[in-house]
Amino acid sequence: MKKIATILFLSSSLMSFAQAPIIEATYLPVRGTSIKEVWDKVPNTITVPDTGINKIWNYSNEFINGVDTFTIKTFHPDTLVNGLSFGQYFPTATHASYLRSPLNNLTDSLYSYYIIDADGLHMLGGFNIRAQTSNQVGYDTTAIITPSELMTPALVTYGMERNDTSRYVTYGKYNNIPIKIRGTKTKVMKGVGYGTLTMPNGAIFNNVLLARQTIHTVDSVFAAGSNTFMTVLVSDYIDYSFLRNNTFGSSYLMYLNANSGNTLINYGWYTLPVDFGSISGTVYESAGSTTPTTNGEALLYRENSNFAKNDILDRSILDGSGNYLFDSIPYGEYRVAIRADSASHPNVFTTYYGDTSNWLDATPIITTTNSSGNDIYLQYHPAPDPNGGEIQGHIGLDLSIRIGEPIPGIDIVVKKNPGGIAVQEVTTDANGDFSLQELPPLVAPFTNYDLFVDIPGLHMSGTYDIIVISGTVVNSLDFTVGTDSIHPNSEFVGIKEHYKNDNLLGAYPNPYSSNTVIKVNLSEKSDVLLEVYNLLGEKIKTIDNTQKPSGIHYYNFNAKSLNFPAGVYIVKLSAGNKTSVLKIIEQ
Repeated sequence: MKKIATILFLSSSLMSFAQAPIIEATYLPVRGTSIKEVWDKVPNTITVPDTGINKIWNYSNEFINGVDTFTIKTFHPDTLVNGLSFGQYFPTATHASYLRSPLNNLTDSLYSYYIIDADGLHMLGGFNIRAQTSNQVGYDTTAIITPSELMTPALVTYGMERNDTSRYVTYGKYNNIPIKIRGTKTKVMKGVGYGTLTMPNGAIFNNVLLARQTIHTVDSVFAAGSNTFMTVLVSDYIDYSFLRNNTFGSSYLMYLNANSGNTLINYGWYTLPVDFGSISGTVYESAGSTTPTTNGEALLYRENSNFAKNDILDRSILDGSGNYLFDSIPYGEYRVAIRADSASHPNVFTTYYGDTSNWLDATPIITTTNSSGNDIYLQYHPAPDPNGGEIQGHIGLDLSIRIGEPIPGIDIVVKKNPGGIAVQEVTTDANGDFSLQELPPLVAPFTNYDLFVDIPGLHMSGTYDIIVISGTVVNSLDFTVGTDSIHPNSEFVGIKEHYKNDNLLGAYPNPYSSNTVIKVNLSEKSDVLLEVYNLLGEKIKTIDNTQKPSGIHYYNFNAKSLNFPAGVYIVKLSAGNKTSVLKIIEQ
């Protein structure tokens, strides 16, 4: 009964951790992929791993009782199983998997349903096709977990703990009696070591992270038909997972199940890749063109693989005929992007398969053998406006454990608002820095621009609004990227602007609560037009529209006196042939 009460979702061992120095294991399961498991279930024949830094784990002479090999398959949650779609019981699921095990319990022939979002992987429940108790809805479902159980955090550092508590209702059989189990599982997840791992098949992996889960379950067992209480079962055990980014669709290398005293391994399994294919195609200069693009590279992204960083799995340099090829990749869902050489292709977007500049609109490529003919036609944005403004800044991570780490190779896209028309794109350099040159000033009906950070796999629900007026240089527009949005760094008070004529226009104090003094510094007699706009681009006041002699001129301003609320306003100065813009903040 204890085996039945302990719901061992072995796919839960697909945890992702990373630590400093940067050792990452962040690939999440991908629909369409398979992973082989080689089992050894003879107790006390596998070594309990050491913990700590720079360890050497050698399992080349272990798993000597490996008699069973099974496969984890990952697929769409609406996939028919035995002619039925059980995804209806888990309407929020994004993925499902099928798992066999040699343990002869509820983990054998188990269909698991889970959701992958910006926080990671969460188990929702599953059902066992060998342990169906009746035809009643719910009884065919092995487990329903509420709240969902966090299996794979987006990112965890070495030595960092992550706690999770989930509750579940499980249906099954014991001695052919239908039973229901109401249980609670408490887990403490921690990165406890890193080093070099020699696998049972002799493969050697460096920069491997060892993750440990200490698990405590309390199960109340009832007779399912009468709902009569039967017993309470308590179980404690430890999971070990060896983790590293791999090309075959998971961070997972090996799993060990230890007793609560951490003195022996009950059973374990290690993974092998299966089902390799390829993706290929040709890149053309523009829509409808037959001229191939020969200067550039193709980038391969695994669908929903990583919500923590720019996750480029592989690169393929375009050949003399514009062809790209990704060979020996596991079956699964992918996205392919083309970055043409900017010197030979000015004003070109990073273009995804499906001929779009936005990965969210890109067409996934599903490979089951060799997928060819995935042709891509480059997309372009307008040429920069030489009289436009400039935006400079920096993109870094904001995941609470790696704040400020730069993200190189990220596309920064500027779009008109409203309308979403993309007008320019640049890519961050090795330091995460970017510069958008000569953005054209907006005219009606457009009010401002949206800045979009394009990280495939990271569902950016937010963009950042900016205003560009002729002659503006916006500097230090530094962003951090969270799991669902971008935002200016907290150490900056809004956006810091600097101008082509630094001494022409200023304001003090800024930000201000009651009044600010705007300073105009003229090097010669000039016709002056000094105006204030709100963030919708509407003019709220003309402060001056006269000719002024050379020298410094001061103007008092506050929006409240004009019956406008506190907020952000734009001061625009035209003095002769010079223009300058300043953002002021009224608190």
